[in-house]
Amino acid sequence: MSLNRSATRRQVVGSAAAAVVIGVVSPGLAHGSPSMSASTAASSPPSAGNDWTAEWIGRDTPSAAPELGKQNPVPLLRRAFTLGKRVKQARFNIVGMGYYEAWINGHRVGDQVLDPPPSAYDQTAFSRSFDVTKSLRGGDNAIAVTLGRGFLSTPETTPTTLFGLSKAPWTQEPRLLAQLDIVFGDGSRQRVVSDGTWRITDGPTRDALYFGESYDARLASPGWTNASYDDSAWETARVQPAPTKRVVPADMPPVKVTDTFGPVGVTRLTTGTKVYDFGRTTAGWARIKVGGAAGTTVTLVYGEQLNDDGTVFQSAMLGPAAVTHRDSYTLGGKGKGTQTWEPSFTRHGFRYVEVTTSAPLTSFGIEARVAHTAVASTGRFDSANPLLNRINAIQRASLLDNMWGIPSDTPWRDRQGWTADAYLYLDSAALNFDVEGLYRQWLRTFRESQRADGSLPVIAPNPGGFPLWNDPSWSGTLISSVWTHYQHYGDTGVLVDNYPAMARWLDLIRTTIAGTDGLYTGFSFGDWSPPGAENAATVALRPPEGSLLTANADLYHEARLLAGIARELGHSGDATRFDTMADALAKKFNEKFLDADAGVYRTPVEAGYRQTSNLVALAYGLVPDQHRDKVFTNLVKDITDRGDHLNTGAIGTKLLLPVLTGHGRADLAYRIATRTSYPSWGYWVKQGATTSWETWSMTKKDLSMNHPFLGTVDDWFYQHLAGIRAAAPGYAEVLIAPVVPDGLRHASARVTTPRGEVGAGWRQEKGRLTLTVKVPARTPTEVRVPLPDGGARSVTADRGATRVERKDGHVVYRVRGGTHVFHVS
Repeated sequence: MSLNRSATRRQVVGSAAAAVVIGVVSPGLAHGSPSMSASTAASSPPSAGNDWTAEWIGRDTPSAAPELGKQNPVPLLRRAFTLGKRVKQARFNIVGMGYYEAWINGHRVGDQVLDPPPSAYDQTAFSRSFDVTKSLRGGDNAIAVTLGRGFLSTPETTPTTLFGLSKAPWTQEPRLLAQLDIVFGDGSRQRVVSDGTWRITDGPTRDALYFGESYDARLASPGWTNASYDDSAWETARVQPAPTKRVVPADMPPVKVTDTFGPVGVTRLTTGTKVYDFGRTTAGWARIKVGGAAGTTVTLVYGEQLNDDGTVFQSAMLGPAAVTHRDSYTLGGKGKGTQTWEPSFTRHGFRYVEVTTSAPLTSFGIEARVAHTAVASTGRFDSANPLLNRINAIQRASLLDNMWGIPSDTPWRDRQGWTADAYLYLDSAALNFDVEGLYRQWLRTFRESQRADGSLPVIAPNPGGFPLWNDPSWSGTLISSVWTHYQHYGDTGVLVDNYPAMARWLDLIRTTIAGTDGLYTGFSFGDWSPPGAENAATVALRPPEGSLLTANADLYHEARLLAGIARELGHSGDATRFDTMADALAKKFNEKFLDADAGVYRTPVEAGYRQTSNLVALAYGLVPDQHRDKVFTNLVKDITDRGDHLNTGAIGTKLLLPVLTGHGRADLAYRIATRTSYPSWGYWVKQGATTSWETWSMTKKDLSMNHPFLGTVDDWFYQHLAGIRAAAPGYAEVLIAPVVPDGLRHASARVTTPRGEVGAGWRQEKGRLTLTVKVPARTPTEVRVPLPDGGARSVTADRGATRVERKDGHVVYRVRGGTHVFHVS
């Protein structure tokens, strides 16, 4: 929550023990304009328009990134102050870059972890605001904060971590901006701010988000969060230059611990090491309860798979395997009693935890702690086929594990905001969870990662070490993600906020392709991770046909989308320009890639055709009318020739079942969805998957087992099998159009939309079909009641439904809210 922006002056009063500012308070506090005088502790706000009088504080940043293990310990920061009146209301505003934990008088401020969300830190930092009224008291008080590195500061390793994390443009030591606004019972006010009066010392933790956390309890400062603690031996905190251009309130729920559970088994290796199996792949960390001698170190190694010798596998792709996903706790005290510990500033993807100790313990217990952005569950799918329900469940789990302030690819290996991944699974995420704020805020980070010339990255936030820009299938998803967000949530602000960045990028690409005969010829990842790619190198899951066909199809699609967005926003000239670009791309695309005689789209290499080649052309409307039937027929033939199996990577997988359904082959779509042999989602289930995988098979241990971009069959479950679709942005109008495959008795789904809950469910038995539809009041809805055999069936409906027409194997009705039941017999 931002502070009131109307006041411009403040007054400082009080003693050396309490820097107090009378002036502006947070919304919700008492209003009014007390008399003010010039401040003796003035500080520049972090950006124009923000009502911050606090200053950034923290340790000086070294001239070069320190080596892993030699980074500074986490800082502990404190501010003692005195209150002489009854507190009526108090609000605490904080930015802790990269992460923070805060206390007031020993009471934890909030239950968030790994906060604030990552951002392009040099551009924007996200703040949180808390009501802390009940934590304050008359007399002595104290604010205590500890800071973690997060994405802000990554230690140097050998080899240097992929993505250039240690050399990001925002790299610096952790920073704190904090202020406490208090209103007393008599209406007077007081403010305590971060400034050069705070105290700082080293904490017992060394943290590195990508590697892990070590904690030495012998170095702890018991009671340091309490007002009674003596911090006189601590140093004075140094005021630091503002590390960011602006501070804005976080626009998404924070990361929270959402589940805690114990292991399902433990294996003792010959070395004495124990490996705990938690039964499913997840993301978070372990909490341990341990007893033993002071100085004994417990080391935890996390991973998704095991080596042949039973130890936990660690990848060396992002740094040395020996230091990756590794936490340690060194016992303090006199060895009496049980000590409980869990890390604060790191996160791991894991199913297994390998535990070693430097000396015997007297007791040990371990639990998994699951942590992700605390998004609400807003959708549910169910069917009579347990396989489909299981696929939905593993996709939901994978989505949650990859929401932690940004939508990421995997919590185990890359842990990056890969832009195409985030777009590809956005529909699935929005149908299952409330991701409006998460994506709106991440889209801000995406656009703030744009270069001055308009170039867009393939990951956001972009630390700058990955030298790939302007891939239409990755970078260009800024456009498709914005449009998809708008369809689900109906917020035109997302269009407005991102339009300049989208237009600047598309104009850059338009100018670029003018020099390459009207087609994009640069780098693209293409239809990443098709069947068979898992047999190549882990970082080379490329499609055999190359990437230029999909790149140009995606570019066409993005140009057409942005033309529509421009019209929506009243930019008619831009709309014409982008439509013209799309028209020209379509012509060049068909000249280059369409084999009209064969009825396929292909690239000029031996493996030039795959299902995705025809899919993107059909899905985006690129196929000339006279060739559409033949192109679709050849797509179907390829599928049936493979025994009703897909041959798609991440791009084609999202399109496959909707394209088949839209062309009247929902029966084939259902057969693909229910396959259990390779490659298929059912094959994952048969192999014991508990989350969606990066590839169609796990051939190597450094492939991710928690990667939702191939799990987009989940979109089809909601939008086609149950049939719930937004017919206008934000579900201002709704379309219910389920498909009813042979052999499936029932399917249903519900989605919480901006207008209320939309639900649809059908059941067929004894030759009868019953469809039940629920839509919010005053929501125009078209219901297409399917006729399972396409023949002469009779349809009855309740009095609230108006019959419109019988067409293409269904009967169309109109409703405007409420619950409606349709019977087909």
